[in-house]
Amino acid sequence: MRALVRVARILAVGAAVFAAAPAAPASAGPFPPIPGVPGAPSVPAPTASCFQFPYFGPKGHANFDFGPEIVRLLDERGVRVEGIAPIEAKPGNKGIYMPIGWKQDHIDPCNGVYYPGGFVLNDVESGHTAAIHDIYLRPDGAHAQVEIDGEPQGEQLVATYRLEEFLPNVPTPRPLEGGIGPRHWPFYTSAYLSRTIRDLTGIPLNEGDYLANLDAVVQYVP
Repeated sequence: MRALVRVARILAVGAAVFAAAPAAPASAGPFPPIPGVPGAPSVPAPTASCFQFPYFGPKGHANFDFGPEIVRLLDERGVRVEGIAPIEAKPGNKGIYMPIGWKQDHIDPCNGVYYPGGFVLNDVESGHTAAIHDIYLRPDGAHAQVEIDGEPQGEQLVATYRLEEFLPNVPTPRPLEGGIGPRHWPFYTSAYLSRTIRDLTGIPLNEGDYLANLDAVVQYVP
């Protein structure tokens, strides 16, 4: 337990560094989307980083669970959530699951905390797809590369959060899971995501609507 407490202090310091990182503006891409045949999105390499520091711990996992209203809207429209490795889609459009740790993630003091992979919103009825991948967490929210029907839209702010809602929860000891991490980290719909989903699917998603909860644990004990 003492070891977990020490690790919790380290994570708290890391969270403070994360909160102090600059929030880079999202670049605008072509809009509206160009209709096309749905297929696997191309996933180019992320933008070069200034430095790559190790992630907060060797391994772990995170569950990004969509809110009940989001799941209902996706199901009613017939939108399928599909994963882009190493991120996996949960059954029933419930959200996504992602492994975390030194192997695939890193901390970039210029760009934020980087997570590879992503997910696709596949609107089967219209044939439109929106791919969100190569994700950076910054103080103002989650930024990612976006592709609409295979056409790159550049980096966009896709979800927001409030620092005061999750920073106190970062160093939560989770001894039964051999690690530490927040159970409660709410994300909200960004203006860009709201507009994009409305244009693609007609789903009435508004800026600031509750999107999902992130439950993440960094494991230090096998």
